[in-house]
Parts: sequence; structure tokens; C-alpha cells
Amino acid sequence: VRTATPTPAPENGTPCPACGTPNHQHRNFCRSCATPLTPRREDNATGPYAGQRPPLHRDRKRWIARALVAAAVVAVVVGGVIGGPPAARAVQDHFAKRVAVHPTAWAASHSDPAHKPDLAGDSYSNTWWGTGYADDAAGTYLEATFGQPTDLLALLITPGTSKRQGQQSEQARPQEFDLVVTDSSGKQHTSHRSLNDGGVQRVDVRVRDAVSVRIILRSAFGAAKDKQVAIAEVEFFARSKN
Repeated sequence: VRTATPTPAPENGTPCPACGTPNHQHRNFCRSCATPLTPRREDNATGPYAGQRPPLHRDRKRWIARALVAAAVVAVVVGGVIGGPPAARAVQDHFAKRVAVHPTAWAASHSDPAHKPDLAGDSYSNTWWGTGYADDAAGTYLEATFGQPTDLLALLITPGTSKRQGQQSEQARPQEFDLVVTDSSGKQHTSHRSLNDGGVQRVDVRVRDAVSVRIILRSAFGAAKDKQVAIAEVEFFARSKN
């Protein structure tokens, strides 16, 4: 019988620049919308001396940066119009508000009896899914199913046994994998992906009406005869309907 683990305390850190959700200081991506949480750099600027003309290069650089951003936005929008429906959808996905979505079912081709597939989506930092096989367990998969079609935009994957430094490498970590997203029509969208060794990592997807996501392992970091591949957490983010 699994021992109940206390519910994690609410995160009260710096708010996300996109949606305003508070996030723990050690998170790299927002837990609500997956936006990168980049620390702000404070300028140590001092004012000019009396009679000294204020420097203009900083303002000039700022205006140039704004102009480049505006030009990029125009290019994306125009590309969406000219490129037709697929390009238009890509534009919509790029600017869409993201919200967390939660699978209604988890499955795996094989699991350690003590580390079932649903532990990859239980929001606890001290639980994880394990393949139950030694070495890289190539071909073993983890699958999440949604209760209704969702416009999937991204995943956050925490490889290893924990988000905490020093614990995540207790078991092997996924390195390369095939990502198979099935939509409501039965079409499979397959891509080959890779992760870095450790840390929460975002994987962009952008599949409309997704009903399931399968992660098929191909290789692993730290694979050994006495270790199994582990995934601590998989989080999903979709287009907001509001």
C-alpha cells in the first residue's frame, strides 16, 4: 500500500511574466503555462553629471530591438495569411495562452511494480515512473491519455527520480525518445526528440485535438545493469479556450 505523501506547499515565488502564477524560485518554466522564467537583470545605471549630455546609445538599442520584434510579429502574421490554414494555425499557436491540462489515464508497456506510470503525473517531487528494466530499456513506452481532445502545445519533462539536484541521477535518465501524439481522427504525429541530462525541460508539440501522448524510450544517460530509466514528472500544456 502506498503511503500518503503530504500535499506540496503552495508556490509563492516570483510571478510568471506571462500569466502571473507564483512559481518556486528553482523552477525554470511556469507551472501553469510553461513560459520560461528568465531572471530579470537590473541595470546599474547612474544619471549624468550636471552639464553632461545623457548617452543616447541605450535608447537607440532599445528602439532597434522593439523595431525588430515588431517586424518579426508582422512577418509571422503575414506568413500565416499567405501560407494558408496550416501557417495560420502555427501563428495562432505561437501567440496562444497556455494552460496546464491533466491526463485522465496513464499506461506503460512495462513498469517497476513500485513505480507505476501514473506516478509520472501525480505532481509529487519524490515519486517517479520506472521501466522495471535494466540499461536503457529501448522500446519501452510511457503513455498519457486525455479525457477529451485538447490542442496540445508543449510538455515539461523531468528526467530521473526527482527535480532535486543530487537525487535525479539515482537511476538512468531518458536521452533520446520518439514522441507519438495521436489526435481525435486517429492520426499519429511522430517526432524524434532528445533531452539534456537533468533538469526540467520543455518539449514543444503543437498538435490539434490530441487525445494521447506516448514517449518511446530509445537511449538513456547513466544506463547500467543496476539502474532503470526513470521519469519523475511529465506535465502537459494546451491552448486556453478562454
